[in-house]
Amino acid sequence: MAMESVRQFSAILATGAILGQPPRAKPVQKNCSHLTASRLIKLVTDCLDEIPDHRPNQCKNGIPFGNFTKSAFAMMQVKMPSMLRFDSERADPVRVHNLETLFDVIDGRVPCDTRMREVMDPVSPHWLQKSFKKLFARVQRSGYLQKFEFPIGRLKNHYLLAIDGTQTFFSGKLSCDDCCTKNQGKAGEAFYHQLMGDCIVHPDQKVVIPLAPEAIVRQDGCTKNDSEKSAIKRFLANVKKDHPYLKLIILLDGLYADGPTIRLIKSYGWHYIIIAKDGNHGPLIEAMDELDKQEKVARFVKTDPETGVKHWYRFANDVPLNKSNPDEKVNVLDFVETDKKGDRHTWSWVTDIPVTEKTIEALMKGGRCRWHIENQTFNTLNKQDYHLEHNYGHGKQHLATNLAYLTVLAFLVDQLQQLGSPEFQKALKERTRGVMTHLWELMKGYFQTWLIISWEGFFDAIINRAVAGVVPYDSS
Repeated sequence: MAMESVRQFSAILATGAILGQPPRAKPVQKNCSHLTASRLIKLVTDCLDEIPDHRPNQCKNGIPFGNFTKSAFAMMQVKMPSMLRFDSERADPVRVHNLETLFDVIDGRVPCDTRMREVMDPVSPHWLQKSFKKLFARVQRSGYLQKFEFPIGRLKNHYLLAIDGTQTFFSGKLSCDDCCTKNQGKAGEAFYHQLMGDCIVHPDQKVVIPLAPEAIVRQDGCTKNDSEKSAIKRFLANVKKDHPYLKLIILLDGLYADGPTIRLIKSYGWHYIIIAKDGNHGPLIEAMDELDKQEKVARFVKTDPETGVKHWYRFANDVPLNKSNPDEKVNVLDFVETDKKGDRHTWSWVTDIPVTEKTIEALMKGGRCRWHIENQTFNTLNKQDYHLEHNYGHGKQHLATNLAYLTVLAFLVDQLQQLGSPEFQKALKERTRGVMTHLWELMKGYFQTWLIISWEGFFDAIINRAVAGVVPYDSS
């Protein structure tokens, strides 16, 4: 089917005058929310169009520069399992049409996989971070961010930000300038990339809201590997720069329960709840035990009347974090949960938020909410068709990082739709009974076989189980 035929058919499709097409179902109620696919993806593609063209003479007669990043983003948004699969279908008239109408790929000029890798490789990842900031601003304007407010004691209008690192690439052969190296020059030498991921979370919300991630890769001019400790400094600085008025409570694992990280968080005017593990924080545990002997530690026991689960708390304020720096004081909360079977689960946290009987439950829920970065974020990105750890392309400079950023960006768009798009919510609930991967398969099938005019029509067809009619075919 020639492109002109595709466009003619698109005009017919818009009027509903397709032979054999059943009567159009009642469209989804018009949604005034800021979080519909059409608005979110338009915002992203506009940001991608702003990336400067680094090609010699900017290839004025070639493929528009924005088409490279927009095609890559579309690949992630449609959940294509590989760049080769995406490339094998890029010339199909239906896919070309849909990339043009849904992702603003200009004139339907889709780059091949080899050229896409070459052009995206030198692009600095910081250009992709702008989309995250723009999308977050849209959540703020929509009012949906208020669902994530988490008050503790006197703290109002605060948000929980869970942060952790995850691996995105590992190979014993492939490497690039950004790669960190394991066992350098030794047997078993390997190369890897990691990502400092994050998301705003809430104990009562299944949805998470990622901010722009930070790549854990070898830095320019540096001979040593990058690390999570170094990356979090860059990450927190970027968050403060992008969101200077956002009130945050930072959630971290035990790796960061140290003086420098705590002082850095407080220097930005934020608060923290950080896990404290027995093996890594022996002096802190000893200090708590000593205070306990002096009867300076408070206890509180509560049994949930509905579940019968028993909650046991032990807490104290102004406890020395370690012996080497006794002036570094933290507040400590120990929590033990005993379920109906008698199994005990134990957690400990350090925080700068005063611990009292009125705040312990909120602190406990906030601290445990850190697992959303693992369960609702990293597990989703690795196991629900986002393929975060899949090698779409490695390149020589920033390709692997850029593709990982676009993967997280597609995840953010989906999360925001789940949060505030009635059409997305209805498609997820009615067609797939809440199973995301089933919805991705439906969307992929429609994307590959239907000429789609708009995102609204796309979801309308999915929700109403529309069946394609007989399409007029002109071989001339």
